[in-house]
Amino acid sequence: MTSDKRRAKRISVELPVTVYLFDSRRKARIGDALAGRIKDFSPLGAAMSVVTIMLNGKHLFYTCTDNQDIVLELEFELGGGPDKTISVPATPVWFDRDLDSDQTQFNVGLQFLANAKSPEIKLLCKEACNDEKMLVSLWRKLF
Repeated sequence: MTSDKRRAKRISVELPVTVYLFDSRRKARIGDALAGRIKDFSPLGAAMSVVTIMLNGKHLFYTCTDNQDIVLELEFELGGGPDKTISVPATPVWFDRDLDSDQTQFNVGLQFLANAKSPEIKLLCKEACNDEKMLVSLWRKLF
């Protein structure tokens, strides 16, 4: 039996996300976007599912781990529509094939680079938690 050693409670969600490779030194996106979805979430990180691990000819995991200037930029549309988006920088910490899926998909573990108390993460928590009790529980376990 293994124990969960996470620093924060995770909740199951279904949040669409747009993923970009981002050069933090040049402050610029690298290439096109990749659509994905967040499967579980905490104020410290998330698990994301994508149909390919390659983006613009670059591997999402290895490109970021090989070059500290390259991170993932996660863009979320809030309930208000496409004009209301937030961006959260993240770094991948693991990846694996999703063997439970009928289609070829990959799961990527993400660590948010934004502080858990930042306005972006707080907005994302509200978007992810449609249940107020769940939101309070999520924050109470973290702090």
